[in-house]
Amino acid sequence: MQRSYKKSLQIFPRKALKLLALLVLSASSGGVHAASAQTSDPVTAEFPYQFFPHNLPAPSVAAAFPHAWTTYAANPGRNAVFALPRNANMALQRGVNWKFAGAGAIPLDGPPLDNNFSTTAYNIGMPVGVSAVNGIVYVGSDNGYTYALNALNGKLIWAHYGWNMTMSNPLVVDGRVYVSTGNAYFNYANTMMYVKGERPTRGPGLNSMYALDAKTGKKLWVYHFPGEAMPTAVYDEGYLYIGTGDGHFYKLDAATGTLASSTDLVSFVSMSSPVMSGDNIFVGGTNPNYFYAISKKTGQIVWKITLPKLVATGIGDCTPAYADGLVVQEATVESGDKKNPVANVLLAMNAETGKIVWQKQFENGPIPPAMKTATPMISGDKVLEGSPVTGNYYAFDLKTGRELWKVRLGSQIRSGAAVADGVAYVPYKSGDIAAIRVSDGKMLGKKHLGGAFGPSSPVIVGGTLYVSNIYGWVIAIPLSDIAR
Repeated sequence: MQRSYKKSLQIFPRKALKLLALLVLSASSGGVHAASAQTSDPVTAEFPYQFFPHNLPAPSVAAAFPHAWTTYAANPGRNAVFALPRNANMALQRGVNWKFAGAGAIPLDGPPLDNNFSTTAYNIGMPVGVSAVNGIVYVGSDNGYTYALNALNGKLIWAHYGWNMTMSNPLVVDGRVYVSTGNAYFNYANTMMYVKGERPTRGPGLNSMYALDAKTGKKLWVYHFPGEAMPTAVYDEGYLYIGTGDGHFYKLDAATGTLASSTDLVSFVSMSSPVMSGDNIFVGGTNPNYFYAISKKTGQIVWKITLPKLVATGIGDCTPAYADGLVVQEATVESGDKKNPVANVLLAMNAETGKIVWQKQFENGPIPPAMKTATPMISGDKVLEGSPVTGNYYAFDLKTGRELWKVRLGSQIRSGAAVADGVAYVPYKSGDIAAIRVSDGKMLGKKHLGGAFGPSSPVIVGGTLYVSNIYGWVIAIPLSDIAR
């Protein structure tokens, strides 16, 4: 009954879908708790936040998890892997197995909406990945919701509606959850500006940064940006930093949501979630295509670099990784081959000067739909990276850029990886997760989960891998089910 009902939601207008979805979530979770203090807000009056306190994790489960999440994929190297204490829950040590269907989710074994993966991702998808803090899995959805789920059993704790796509990793610090919203569109006027080579603003609608109570989901404050705020922010010493679709890089007070400063980059930031090292923050921008180092103290641009023949959002889609004085970024360039017109380029830059230490251009291929870059991940002395153009997965030496191995996965790869006990777990578009031995690139296993994975970098806690899917699902699966 539930499955056929979700299919029926596809034919409803977007607003009706959201209202019906609210009823589905309410019915499946045992009721809605809506705080009367929020009814003065017209958004939450129409879409009241939901809170189910009986689904909160036990203190022993909460204690076993990370206690903060301050950047995309938890750390600058983008390897979101966490060991459990010896006295942790045995189910978590072995690996838990559950699935959560968000509002409007479609069957994992069926076709995408309108037979189009981009349409699916932009309407119901959970494209970017989850955060796991204090026994709770937090995830944003492109239907506007942010969900908090019990990490042990997948039960819904709360849901908050943000009135635009929520395409970021929720950050969790000091009892607050920070989520940003926006969309990838231009209105007509800004489309014409883009075509004429003028400066546009991307992201019509309500583009926001929300601070929510981590336990209840109640809104604490909201800041609205002129352009989209799709990337994940980075938190440091009481401030949030994020680039947006109006071409600025913002610094907000994390306690109050007040603006501390903004830097005019001119370039709009597409999906490049910033990474921080020392006093500098690194982020990619588009139109014009540059990669920036920005001082977190002064907001000034420390350095910027570009590459020739960059394609569209070529360097502004990728979320960079950092380790050992090097910032690693992927871009997409024109190849000069009419049959296979683009290629991905991986480059490592000196974090202090911006000098390119090494760069590698992957094989040529067709233009991929939607996002054209993957997320680099650094594990020890290796950079692991996929290609959305070729469907290959690579390992490079971090210091020299020497290619160490390559694995053919055969489907678009946009996510990062999670490396646990020498094994890289990589989700990709075909709905599979590959287990690859990092030392030599040997495939140790593959698990088909269905749907499709976009830039959904996975999270591993103990024996469980948590990942989101563009069909509108969060999935928890034991590592032992993937690498046998």
